[in-house]
Amino acid sequence: MLPYQEIEISILILVALVYAMFDVFNKRNVPNLFVYATIGLGVALALLANSGLGLLIDLSVAVIVGLLGYVLYRYGLLGGGDVLEFVFIALVMPTQMLPLYSNVYQWNMPFILSVLIAAGYTSLIFIPIYYIGIKKPPRDAQKSGGKNFRSGIMLFAAYLVFIIAIKLTYGISILGAALLLLLAVSSVIIMVYERRVYLGMVDFIYPSGLEDGDMIATNLMNKKDIAYFKKRSKFGRLASKKLISEIRGVRKRIPVYRDSVPFSLFIFFGVIISLLFGNLVLAIIGL
Repeated sequence: MLPYQEIEISILILVALVYAMFDVFNKRNVPNLFVYATIGLGVALALLANSGLGLLIDLSVAVIVGLLGYVLYRYGLLGGGDVLEFVFIALVMPTQMLPLYSNVYQWNMPFILSVLIAAGYTSLIFIPIYYIGIKKPPRDAQKSGGKNFRSGIMLFAAYLVFIIAIKLTYGISILGAALLLLLAVSSVIIMVYERRVYLGMVDFIYPSGLEDGDMIATNLMNKKDIAYFKKRSKFGRLASKKLISEIRGVRKRIPVYRDSVPFSLFIFFGVIISLLFGNLVLAIIGL
């Protein structure tokens, strides 16, 4: 590994760790100054490490990541800080490098794709452990019905079919199969205890308590309440300044994700996993 690559990797890990620490210990608030500084740092590293076509590819990947992330942010599916962290990662490492502890060829895939897959995997493993095994159940959490249980069985069966298909098509090791089975079990638990998990992530507050960028859990609201708010505003998952001003005086509580998974923590795990083992999908198949 070249010296400048070691520097890039060190900076990448350090910045991802600081994002995670802010997310966990600063009430999910990453200071704007730090966020914009990391983007500037990412651009500087891209300029130092690349030129010509390489620089164009690097910047293009970052722009695409930013645009796609912004769409997800506007739909309330991703936090604004997470989007800009992804842009920073794409600037520093546009394509997946050869993993440090794996010889599986990475096909020049975007590094950010590897990070997303690994972050999603680790968060799905964490969710049932914390929201079902550790955190006290919310008062309004209902026991899962037979429908959820049946859906969970069907999902587990689908995972088994998927694992068998991979085994027959590409081959898979015992460790790879174990990782997929762990994901299957975690996904089934989340599905069966879906309401309990979601209620564990939210606080019910009046619109006057909303903050810009809050994510509203519209999936926990009934159609009547959603229709009520939509009569007064362009109501959706993302609490924008405009939305907050339009519904501030309404005396109806709404569920807001205030104790949801700190995703920057899993982005950090995703960075580490991707540097060590590459794209997790390729790692599972190529183990």
